[in-house]
Amino acid sequence: MSMLWDLVDAFRPQAQSARSSSGPHRHHSRHSQHRQHRPREDDEALRRREALRQTADETQDVLPGLLTHLNRASDARHSEKLAFNSLRTLHPNDCPHFPTPATIRVINDDTLNVAVRLAHSHSASHTNPRPIIINFASHKKPGGGWLNGAMAQEESICYRSSLALSLHRRDYPLALDDAIYSPYVLVMRGDLASGHNLLVSPANPPENLPVVSAITIAALYRPALRTLVLSQPNPPRQRGILGHASRSHPSSHLPPASPAPSRRRTHQVFARDRDRNLTKAKMRLALRIAATNGHGMLVLGALGCGVYANPPDEVANCWLEVLREAEFRGNWWREVCFAVYDPKNEGNFAIFEKALAGKKV
Repeated sequence: MSMLWDLVDAFRPQAQSARSSSGPHRHHSRHSQHRQHRPREDDEALRRREALRQTADETQDVLPGLLTHLNRASDARHSEKLAFNSLRTLHPNDCPHFPTPATIRVINDDTLNVAVRLAHSHSASHTNPRPIIINFASHKKPGGGWLNGAMAQEESICYRSSLALSLHRRDYPLALDDAIYSPYVLVMRGDLASGHNLLVSPANPPENLPVVSAITIAALYRPALRTLVLSQPNPPRQRGILGHASRSHPSSHLPPASPAPSRRRTHQVFARDRDRNLTKAKMRLALRIAATNGHGMLVLGALGCGVYANPPDEVANCWLEVLREAEFRGNWWREVCFAVYDPKNEGNFAIFEKALAGKKV
């Protein structure tokens, strides 16, 4: 065991020295080109991006030793590419029939944080192995921009885990009906808020590291949207004391009060039915992959509701519609969580919480 820690601790400075003395390391030259030609960024953004690049390099340096120690190197690289027609409709006889329907929880936290808590709160069994997460992927590039300091949901997973090892260039670009199932994803770092600290230490050996599974799916990229204007009528303005006109008061002879103006709010939806149906088909495939592989603990999320600009109200409603389809009735799920990380309170968490929290599926 001590040899492993010597390797982990000693390798990082050696790798840094090698990078500085013997030329570019992995993507270093590409990173340098980006710095020369990138439009001006503020210093803080540059520092964040560089720190994340270094985190990516360290993750790639440390993972092989951990996986070799665990005898899981081949498992971490294994994945299966699937499409809409790859899996048959679920059969009721295969349902684990958990005692009660799952109650959806919507959690304002990082995807892996939610999955790790689930893994710690339930013991694995034949019908309920490790939690499964949805990776909202770049359809063009394995891991998105994680090697270049980008930071969306997919990148945050890759910085912290072995997921990128199971995403192979041969499987890209992802077609509209493609998904990738990664059964073994080792989580070896804390989240960004905690400094991306390595979780392994002499007091916490690799055998204790959490393991999840992942489904990689790309949402539609910037689908056409239309905006609905919803009117919410206000109560009519009342006259008289306590809202009633007194019989003895002259106001009783005034004409009836006019309705108050309606409050208006906007609501974005898919402009094309085919885009909505395709989004639901992606969700359906994800649920079939999870159920077929015995996963009863799901960590879902706001598919495509970031830079891919899918409408969050619609995406939340699509998830609920698919989860309640006849195919998924019978208590297939022990836990259904939506990790909707919204630290700046930009709206996605509130939308998903309103649409989904407490619903039975």
